[in-house]
Amino acid sequence: MQGYLPNSPKSPPARSKDTFKCLLQELVAPMALSPLEAALELGDELVEVLKQLNRSENEASADTGLEVDELHHLLGRGPLPQVTAPDVERAVTVLVGNGLARCLDTPEYSWERGRVVAIRYTITSEGKAFLVSRLRRYGRVD
Repeated sequence: MQGYLPNSPKSPPARSKDTFKCLLQELVAPMALSPLEAALELGDELVEVLKQLNRSENEASADTGLEVDELHHLLGRGPLPQVTAPDVERAVTVLVGNGLARCLDTPEYSWERGRVVAIRYTITSEGKAFLVSRLRRYGRVD
């Protein structure tokens, strides 16, 4: 018999209600967000990406723009630790599509990074205006 242990009890030990609940929670997929919750979450991601692009522009000496991987790293270690790379790509796509960010796709050597950078993103004047309007509406942009 495979898996037979001579000293094991005939039936598994009884589990407490808490143990049973924990096991069930691991098996059940999380509920999808409502459309409003998803929109609010995306809105937060958009603002955080714009803030990072704005900081990058203000601190840049010669290199302009951030790559998706760099944005993911910055957001993941700071304001949005749960953000995934596809989330960042979606946010950047929405920002570029709405004119709040632009894509720089000409490969060039970055002295600060020590490598060639290809596709990167920068904030536009419309993106900055959006951040300012958010500041006026909510009192700050965190």
